[in-house]
Amino acid sequence: MASSYRTSRRGGILAATLTLALAACSSDDGPAPPCPEVVSLRDAARIVAFSGSGRDLTDVRFETRIDGAALACEYDEDDGNQVVEAELQIAFTAEKGPASKEGTAEFTYFVAIADNQRNIVAREEFPVTFSLEGNQTRGRFVQTVSPTIPLKEGETGASYRVYVGFALNKEQLKYNRRNPV
Repeated sequence: MASSYRTSRRGGILAATLTLALAACSSDDGPAPPCPEVVSLRDAARIVAFSGSGRDLTDVRFETRIDGAALACEYDEDDGNQVVEAELQIAFTAEKGPASKEGTAEFTYFVAIADNQRNIVAREEFPVTFSLEGNQTRGRFVQTVSPTIPLKEGETGASYRVYVGFALNKEQLKYNRRNPV
């Protein structure tokens, strides 16, 4: 299965109103078909970047968290096949740490689509560089990803689940599991 993605970056107040801004679509013909469920993976919802080999608070360059994710969708046809066209908004908060010299948070997050058996049918990573200017120590922003999910006969958006998280290495994943938020 091939899914396609488009991405954009938004900032400002949008992050605070994310959950209010996105809702399932409605239809004149009754209730809208369901959208895929979106899940932010707990162990991959935070990334802490350290300077050097130290791992105490003074070694933190930045910490970034996924604050929420919301998905809206509509059904359409593409070359005669039914597809779910989704708009996924992911809200992030980045904080500058004591070891930050450049004031930027660089990380990669992923969006993965899984079927009912939790098999990953599509996955894409998105690199981000977010700058905290001057004395600013914290910033919020939203990334928008627009996946298109082809449906097989008899499937709906509810046949799929969309996972979001940071692309972590083994050390970062262990750190998150040892230091839950």
